Amino acid sequence: MRLIMIRYDPEEGAQRFVIDNELEKVVREKAAHVIKEEWNPESGEFSVMMDYFEYEYPLPLKKEQYELFKNFNMRKEGKVVVVRVPYFVIMFPKYPYEGAPVVVYLITPFFEDRVDELMEFAKQVSSGINEMPEESEGQLE
Repeated sequence: MRLIMIRYDPEEGAQRFVIDNELEKVVREKAAHVIKEEWNPESGEFSVMMDYFEYEYPLPLKKEQYELFKNFNMRKEGKVVVVRVPYFVIMFPKYPYEGAPVVVYLITPFFEDRVDELMEFAKQVSSGINEMPEESEGQLE
């Protein structure tokens, strides 16, 4: 399967790699590599999370679209097909202090028309980690 892996570091920006391999295998190998080579246990939490994107495409699908989408959960909703695509996020703080920049790896099947959206998503995940929710700001008791 064709995958995209995006590494986002707030200090260095984003890098993207397209890989032909199995999703779960790439996630396991990348997580093991990051633990050995990048993550400092003193920096705090190391996380691997899995969730799904839902992409909508208008009907009728092109043959190439169907060939790509058939590997995923698809459902028809009116005049669109909704494709449920898994993604994994590996993340960890870069330095051992509170509020340190968070490095994010986003790994998901490759959809050429979604690359910019995925790059932005990786950036949002990284920047969203250190932001306090508005409701709780300044409300320490």
